Amino acid sequence: MANDAAGLEKAARLALMASGDDWAMVSLYLPGTAPQHVCTAASPAVRAALEGLEAQMHSDEYTMPQPDSGTLPDACRDLVRRAGLRSYRALRRRFSDGAEQGHCVLATASAADRPAGRGLELLADLFLASASERVAGTAGARQAQEHFRLLFESAPGLYLVLEPDTFRIVAASNAYLHATMVTREQVVGRPLFEVFPDDPAESGGSSVAPLRASLQRVRQTRVQDVMAVQRYPIRRPEAAGGGFEVRYWSPINSPVLDPDGRVMFIIHRVEDVTDYVLAHRPSDTDASERKASRLEAEIVVRSYELKRMADSLAQSEQRLRYVTRATNDVVWDWSMADDSLWCSRSAFEPLGSVLARWTHLADWEACIHPDDRERVGASLRMGVAAGRENWAAEYRLRLPGGVERSVLHRCFMVIDEQGGPQRMVGSIADLTEQKQQEARLRMQAEMLDYATDAIIVRDLDNRVLYWNQAAAARYGWSSDEVIGRPVGETLYAQCAPSDFQHAMQVLMRHGDYSGRMVHSAADGRKFIVHVHWILVRREDGTPRAILSVVTDLSEQIALEQRLLQIQKLESLGRLTGGLAHDFNNWLTVILGNAEELVDALAAQPQLRDIARLIQMAGERGADLTRRLLAFGRRQALKPQILAVGEAIESIRPLIARSLPENIDLQLLEMNHRWCVYADRAQLEAAILNLCLNARDAMPNGGKLAIELLLVEMESPAAERSKSLPPGEYVVIAVADNGSGIPQDVMDHVFEPFFTTKDEASGSGLGLSMVYGFVKQSSGDVTIYSEPGRGTQVKLYLPRAHTEPEPRPGPAASSGVRLRAGCAILLVEDDPIVRAHLSTQLRELGCAVVEASRAEEALARLAAGESFDLLFTDVVMPGLSGIELSKRARALRPGMRILLSSGYTFEAMRHQDDLGPDVRFLNKPYGKSVLAQALSDALGEPWEAR
Repeated sequence: MANDAAGLEKAARLALMASGDDWAMVSLYLPGTAPQHVCTAASPAVRAALEGLEAQMHSDEYTMPQPDSGTLPDACRDLVRRAGLRSYRALRRRFSDGAEQGHCVLATASAADRPAGRGLELLADLFLASASERVAGTAGARQAQEHFRLLFESAPGLYLVLEPDTFRIVAASNAYLHATMVTREQVVGRPLFEVFPDDPAESGGSSVAPLRASLQRVRQTRVQDVMAVQRYPIRRPEAAGGGFEVRYWSPINSPVLDPDGRVMFIIHRVEDVTDYVLAHRPSDTDASERKASRLEAEIVVRSYELKRMADSLAQSEQRLRYVTRATNDVVWDWSMADDSLWCSRSAFEPLGSVLARWTHLADWEACIHPDDRERVGASLRMGVAAGRENWAAEYRLRLPGGVERSVLHRCFMVIDEQGGPQRMVGSIADLTEQKQQEARLRMQAEMLDYATDAIIVRDLDNRVLYWNQAAAARYGWSSDEVIGRPVGETLYAQCAPSDFQHAMQVLMRHGDYSGRMVHSAADGRKFIVHVHWILVRREDGTPRAILSVVTDLSEQIALEQRLLQIQKLESLGRLTGGLAHDFNNWLTVILGNAEELVDALAAQPQLRDIARLIQMAGERGADLTRRLLAFGRRQALKPQILAVGEAIESIRPLIARSLPENIDLQLLEMNHRWCVYADRAQLEAAILNLCLNARDAMPNGGKLAIELLLVEMESPAAERSKSLPPGEYVVIAVADNGSGIPQDVMDHVFEPFFTTKDEASGSGLGLSMVYGFVKQSSGDVTIYSEPGRGTQVKLYLPRAHTEPEPRPGPAASSGVRLRAGCAILLVEDDPIVRAHLSTQLRELGCAVVEASRAEEALARLAAGESFDLLFTDVVMPGLSGIELSKRARALRPGMRILLSSGYTFEAMRHQDDLGPDVRFLNKPYGKSVLAQALSDALGEPWEAR
């Protein structure tokens, strides 16, 4: 507990004051610490006689009394008796906050022939309330306050608590009410002198005049006032016969001061000495002797008062000695008149052995650490010169052997009758262990501040007790703004109450809780976090606080969502690629036969136009499958080294023709030295697609900018696309200031057939094609958009560090027909496509042998049949066209091969394995394209008939 020594000293003084005895002792016992003891006495004689008691208390001979035993330990009892004290009593009280935390012992002794410790129960419970408040906190303080009220009212002494201005009665003990024969309702809240008026037999209110004067002195001087014994008639209730009952009271009025020294209340305590006065007064025999008897009573009263005043003076001197001996602090008394310095002993070594050498102020100053000496000395002298009532300073003492102790020095100024400073009296408290503990706590707090996770401690009412720097940075509240506030007003303002209550139930049942929760920031942001709550317990196992370690999951959740989106697009890509393969098979038949019909119906224009419509529909279907393959990254690319700036500038006229006049097109930083390895046609199509989307987002006109950037992914300043490996990337940024894209749409923009346009304006495949092309080119796409402000799309493509390849010119036609009778082994699993291709090959003058499976084709080759060309589909049941080609080459080295598929990704993957003379033909295709592919594969020119 903090300030235990101060609390013990205060309790000892209160015990001495409230009991009216000659000596008081208070001891505090806490688990794991040495007992603490404070003694105080009312007279120099008692102090001198009990000088050895402090040392005796710290020895093994001192044993604690049993609870409420009413006796002192033998060692103390012997010392008390040698001091001339006749009656004594000890009392023990436990204090806790739900489990035993310690206990205190209060004892008093008196030199008079009367029971000691009359106010001991009250003081024991008062100290209990104080200790419990320090242990149990605010809730304990409220309970202690109510406990104190009940204890005060039931205390055996006669007590009143008065307001200092009106002397209104605030509280009264039951014993006082019984002695004055009134009820609490009759007195509490009313002025004292209205409740207890003068005795009608006394003239001029002389019976209460001394009491009024004493209370006024206490209010003005703020010190205790001991009154002479008062003769006071108590009015009897009518039910008890009425009239007055004469009592003799010994009153003491004590101030209760607030921290600023102002009088808050006055405690009016009276001791009924009627029995003592009457015991020393002869009984009246007749009316003539009553006056003499009354005079004798007055003499007895005055002698009693003189004895008590002498005892009180002796007690004050003895009290000072034992307070200075019992406290752990050093009492420091500097007389300015002769520069003499007196210090009490200290329990801390080697500080205690140094104090004996402090006889003048210079001795004390010499022990101050050199780095603190000038500051502390100047501060003390300045305080004296300014006449300050109080002075305090923290500094270090350097003791023999180089030992340093941190101390807190506090003093008050004693003023002489002329108003000048006479002496300074105070205490020196050793703060070394406290400073070391504070340093350890600061280091622990600093270590917690290095943590990247938010660390928060809250009490069982969910009010914040600790808030580290990571929490301040994440949530936007400083520790000063949140400490003491419920987390429901801050972190969990947007969390569902049922989720929070469930987590609390799990925590209280199992001692910890882990899970995801919704947290709020100071700016209103809401995000998902992972919390780990730990229930911190006291030594007795009762809950004390809740430790929270909070990890922000925003980035992890974003990555999870991005991964899900990528997986979703991958799945869609595989699906669309497969569908495109089947469509291309069918479109090959449609386009080939439509082409035949167009040629065959030359003499019938009406039917020829119908055939042309079939051909156009097939070509549109072929374009659709190309887009699907582009999204699924299954298209056959023809990558080359190309200068991106030159490629964009070459299609600027096409972009400009696609834009209305109210859109301003700007090309920025078209650096021709930045090259990439990509399919030029697909790159140009992707840029044109982005420009058309930007056009549609600006129906009322605006600005469209295309910019080239070069970024290094390892550079801290670079934008980072998280799916790309380190290296240099050429970035094509297409930005507009149009309508922007809402967040709910952003999550779907790359999905095929997703569009916000009407059916006639868009197919929903534009961005899907861009996404597939860039991914297939080992790049990435990012989109940033703000509704109402515009959109920026960035294409990241790996930079190539070689010169761009020259663009090929138009191919010249050879005009030579194929060699008649070329033997071709046709392998196609689809019977319709196989029949169609067989017909077209024969029309081109080829001899065709058909096979529906790769195994059938291999059997023919193994049987020795001779063929000029193997023309096979890639995707087939059983062995694929790729595997068939490899085995055919093993059987017939040098055999020419033409692969055809509407799903060319697999063929592209194995191109290096098959050799450079393997040719690929993408489905769908017409007869003329087929003839050119055959010519390329056979190495023979072909001329259309």
